[in-house]
Amino acid sequence: SNGIAFLGPECWHSDAQLCLELHHGAVLSSFALGDSDQVDRYAQQVIDHAPFEDSIGVQQIALKSLALSDRHQECISRGIDILRQLNFHFPLDPSKENILNAMASTASMASQYSSDRIISLCHATTDDSTYAVVKIMDAFYVSAYTTASSFVPVIACEIIKFSLQNGVCPESAMSFATFALFKIFLQGDYSGGKY
Repeated sequence: SNGIAFLGPECWHSDAQLCLELHHGAVLSSFALGDSDQVDRYAQQVIDHAPFEDSIGVQQIALKSLALSDRHQECISRGIDILRQLNFHFPLDPSKENILNAMASTASMASQYSSDRIISLCHATTDDSTYAVVKIMDAFYVSAYTTASSFVPVIACEIIKFSLQNGVCPESAMSFATFALFKIFLQGDYSGGKY
């Protein structure tokens, strides 16, 4: 915060990269200290002034901060907004039909992959922007799960489809487990739950 104060209020115009890095550091340190108000304050500065692509990492931390502060609905809403800006499409209030359609399209895509092929995707190189998208989804997935939101299976399906197309990362694991759980308990499809 001292570095940000030293640069002054015009830092976004005089040295945007330095300002971005200082604000990113302030978001990280505020998160580490558990100060969600400061996370919000510094993250909002990045969101307001930096290009969207440059704000993804900060927004992911802000989502985690919201979840840890028990501000789950805000976390879900903000996460959905971020994903919409990344061209993901979610229903405003997922119905049972939306959930079953998402599961069907995910099952259709996943059926084209053997277990070995999915495992091999864990070793596929994912670039930082791809990894950041999954981390965004995973950050608000926790809030959706905590509140038993109807977004849980929809988010899980989106993470799986995105991971199958772009590479599987550690944050993808919970979605594969959730998908399997829903396949077994909602549809009684034990063989479909292998993913």
